[in-house]
Amino acid sequence: MSSRYLEVYSFQHSAKYFSFTQDDGDYKNKVLRDTIKVSVVLDLKWVDMRSEF
Repeated sequence: MSSRYLEVYSFQHSAKYFSFTQDDGDYKNKVLRDTIKVSVVLDLKWVDMRSEF
């Protein structure tokens, strides 16, 4: 994760879904997964408010 993002909360959500992976040959493999990693982040931006308009 980049240094400009602040991770507030991270968890794993349980859900069954299919994902496709690729092995050494150009074959696609269908894989059943059961968790999704979720992160709640803040995108930090800095603004110089000292300059006069």
